[in-house]
Amino acid sequence: MRSPQLEDAKGIPEEFAEAVMQVLLGLKNYSATEDYSAPYLKPVVARIYPLFILLYAIPTALGLTLNVMIIVYISKYKLFRDVTHAFIVNLAVCHCVQCAFVLPITLMVMLIHNWVFGQFLCFFLPLLQVSR
Repeated sequence: MRSPQLEDAKGIPEEFAEAVMQVLLGLKNYSATEDYSAPYLKPVVARIYPLFILLYAIPTALGLTLNVMIIVYISKYKLFRDVTHAFIVNLAVCHCVQCAFVLPITLMVMLIHNWVFGQFLCFFLPLLQVSR
């Protein structure tokens, strides 16, 4: 394999090469002028984000409702004394947490261009999303 030569870069426009060099050398930071403390909606979903909210709200509401119904049913008939039913209650509680917290945050991550949830959630959200 040969190393890149100067003539390989001939097809790159000058302004692109200059912008890349400024970023690589640390001379210009394009994000320094933006305020990323406020959420910015991604331009791709700007027109259809209500559809995404609806499509996420339906499984969130159904998941919370049905899992709470499972917990109430098992508690009402005192079935939690059985190991299997206690395990099902545990799963229902875990799924309630996922439906109440993980689904809305995942929707926001999908819709918002920048990360506004802090350093802890940056690390912890992928751990919550994987439930295996």
